[in-house]
Amino acid sequence: MWFMEDFVSECLIMDASGLDFQGIFWLLRAGSAPSLSSEELAGRISSCVSQTANTPAPSVTHTDVMCLCLTLTESIISRLTAQSLPQDATIFYEDVTRRLFGEMNLMAKLVTLLSCQDQLVSHLSAKCISVYIINDIRITGGSSWMWRHTCAEVFQKSAASSELDSCVWSLTAVIKAVLRGDTGQNQRDVLTKLLSGLDSSIAYLFTNLLTPDTQEPHKREPLKLSKTMCEFFDLLEVLSAARLRFGVCSSVQRVVFVESRALLHVARAEVEYFVKKRALLLLKRSLLRRAGEDWASAEAQCEDHGLTEDALIMADGVLQEVTAGWLKEVPVKAQASFFGGNCDVSLGETQKDDVILRAVSLILLKSLEINIQSPRCKGSQSDFEVCGYLTEFMSFLQRHGTLMSPDAHSCSWVSAVFAEQDDDMMESAKTLIGLYLYQKSSSSSDSGVCVWGCNPHCHFILLLRSLSFDHSVLLDFLISSETCFLEYCVRYLKLLREERTAFCRSCRHIEDCDGAGRGTDPSVQAPSAVSETLDVASCTRWSTGTDVPRLVDYGSSDESEEAEEHASDRNSGNTAADCSRTQSVMELEQVQTGHASDCLLGKVFVCLMDLRTAVKRLHNRGLFPYNPTSLLKLLSSIEPRRNAVS
Repeated sequence: MWFMEDFVSECLIMDASGLDFQGIFWLLRAGSAPSLSSEELAGRISSCVSQTANTPAPSVTHTDVMCLCLTLTESIISRLTAQSLPQDATIFYEDVTRRLFGEMNLMAKLVTLLSCQDQLVSHLSAKCISVYIINDIRITGGSSWMWRHTCAEVFQKSAASSELDSCVWSLTAVIKAVLRGDTGQNQRDVLTKLLSGLDSSIAYLFTNLLTPDTQEPHKREPLKLSKTMCEFFDLLEVLSAARLRFGVCSSVQRVVFVESRALLHVARAEVEYFVKKRALLLLKRSLLRRAGEDWASAEAQCEDHGLTEDALIMADGVLQEVTAGWLKEVPVKAQASFFGGNCDVSLGETQKDDVILRAVSLILLKSLEINIQSPRCKGSQSDFEVCGYLTEFMSFLQRHGTLMSPDAHSCSWVSAVFAEQDDDMMESAKTLIGLYLYQKSSSSSDSGVCVWGCNPHCHFILLLRSLSFDHSVLLDFLISSETCFLEYCVRYLKLLREERTAFCRSCRHIEDCDGAGRGTDPSVQAPSAVSETLDVASCTRWSTGTDVPRLVDYGSSDESEEAEEHASDRNSGNTAADCSRTQSVMELEQVQTGHASDCLLGKVFVCLMDLRTAVKRLHNRGLFPYNPTSLLKLLSSIEPRRNAVS
């Protein structure tokens, strides 16, 4: 067993006095305190940090001891913050921490270590500083003036170094902890105090890292700040989250919106590809109001007037760049992914970076939506048109092979780009409804919407087809809070109620695009005369708008259900009357019964009616997470159309 003893002795890392930091680390993890006094342990940690802080290039052995010592210090503070230690161990380690950051002035030594040439030591020092400040804010509500002053000075220098990276990371970590609620409930006051005095230095760093050279962006010097820029983008995101969720707004928090063109220029700057991707993701999250949604404890507040104005500035910047040809310069790498990502090696065709495609798509769509919702575009004299931007966008997608087949329906780009990201897909589909309605109102025609890939009827039909018309998937979307599907579904059903003929045309258009091969199979195709009757009968019924129950706000679910029953009886009677009017419709009833499920129109309605039944059943049992009365009314209003085709 001698070799095991040698192995264990090599694993035990000790300082010059023989103190076993690794052994203490394992005792801490077990919730125990070592046999030595708190004063002795604090003294050894302080001595170890002091030796490294005064040594420009510490030896490899001492660096190992130093890293373990810093990790031990961070772990002690983290366990105290989490209040996960027994009482006796808590008292011991609280005394160690009090001595370290009191009489032994460990903060000053850690701040010095931020400029250490060893990047690991610098980063571990930043982690120690951050966890201490988070714990100190939780207990006393204060933060280290020394640390904030150091960050401000380093930001003003803006020189590429591990010190700059560590300072940016540390500030980001502290703000994120406040937003998560790790420091208590007075988050707004804490954030205001924390950011005081840092505005000008962060803005200066933004200017140095992202100078908006609009004249000759390609003549800039190659940037060697890839890591720093990504750390800085993280900082900008947490600052945006602080504004969005707690209303904390300083001048530096507006810089992402006001100087959005600088972020857009990163996509064509001489930086690494992952930096360009990170910049586009920051723009996307800012426009979608998603900053901090994965980790912040508070919900986003209602939009304030200043945020609305800043979002419009950002949207204007995006559209100006698109007009200037920005989409032609956005890089989209083939098979770009991290740790496997979205590259399917089983596919023979080259895959594109869907993360970039989704980001660019939503950046443009949301910018257009923000513009058409602004007061200047709501007047009757507005000459703003979305079709030109969408045409340019479709060219961008074509260049990057999103629509692989020349016969593919133009509106299928939504499913192709957002297939792996449900929340982005629903956001884009919801936005496209608004763009469609705006363009239609301004041009008094919906011709060409499929050419622009902007037909919401096609988007909805293609979505259901991609889900194999499975209503249970739609039910999951309605119940989940991870997407805006409920809002999208309500918007579309209202549109469907108004544009019946357009929906019929979309069904036929999609069938024409991909139905050539299917048309040769007589087993799934009704006779041509009957098909024509189906189109005429269904579209005529839709155009007249007869037998459609009017949507009324009911005082209770019982009233709503009672009205639905009456509407159902009335619809059944009217359907029978319609069938007795002409012989052609009777033939349709007989022949189409076996083929309704093969008709795209019929599949959509069957899916929606099954969804209505499932939602109503859950609601009646008190199992639906919210009141779906309005949704049920909308779903009920389209039931007569289903009767027209089945």
